[in-house]
Amino acid sequence: MRRRLAPAALAVGLVVLAATYAGALHPAGDSLGVGRPFLAALLVVAGLVIRGGMGWAAVAGGLLALAPVLWAMRPIEAPGQGIIVYQKNLLYSVDDPSEIAADIQDSGTDVALLQELSAQNGALRKMLAEVLPHQGVCPSNTPGTVAILSRWPFEGDLHCATGVGLAWVQLMLPQGQAAVVSLHLDWPWPQGQPEQVAQLLPRLREVPRPVILAGDFNAMPWSQTVASIAEATGTHRAGPLRPSFSLLGLPITIDHVLAPEGWTAVTAMRPRLGSDHRGQRAVLAP
Repeated sequence: MRRRLAPAALAVGLVVLAATYAGALHPAGDSLGVGRPFLAALLVVAGLVIRGGMGWAAVAGGLLALAPVLWAMRPIEAPGQGIIVYQKNLLYSVDDPSEIAADIQDSGTDVALLQELSAQNGALRKMLAEVLPHQGVCPSNTPGTVAILSRWPFEGDLHCATGVGLAWVQLMLPQGQAAVVSLHLDWPWPQGQPEQVAQLLPRLREVPRPVILAGDFNAMPWSQTVASIAEATGTHRAGPLRPSFSLLGLPITIDHVLAPEGWTAVTAMRPRLGSDHRGQRAVLAP
């Protein structure tokens, strides 16, 4: 019985692993994709133990899924100079954001793209007013709001997609004019992320390029959600791959910085500092 169950379990695992690539067909694929590297590693280990035809198939399938993840985790050298962008989900219930404010200031940030700004942690804006005096906040459908804090003045009005977690504005950077975007997405299917993204994509396509976008996507780097937003804005995800959140004890990457195509962009993770998300400091250069 065990000899029959083990290959069957591996076959089921391979089917589920294949389904993690089906986000373009159904949003459930993105939800399953959260567990892709963990399932792939489990298949490799189980396949090596069981061996045989299905065992070696599990090893091969797991290694094929793990290879691009491990490659994305390789260290990347940051450009010597560039725009410094800090992304952070603040956690709406944080009462004292002083450590976060100190980290943003110490990192030399030019633009902070924040999510879950709230009445509890709203003192952060005043704490950073001297170094990031140009500030804009937009209502979000998730707890708190999305915000943009900038060293440089806004070029034109702040644009809010009220209720769908989007704020953007144009800035005149030393490298030229660019739009910066703060984004906060809902949890993936069966929660409201697919409908939210469908509402946001037409608006994102209208944002003038080049675009610098960062936020809490609640979606993995290989998801259709990240791919569709990158395509809509002419951007690519800044690496390397590092976990930003813990889901049931598993480290996952759901916070992202997207840089214009053709730009160099390298991120470094920052501590949680009271939030449930790690922040990111990204250096971007054309």
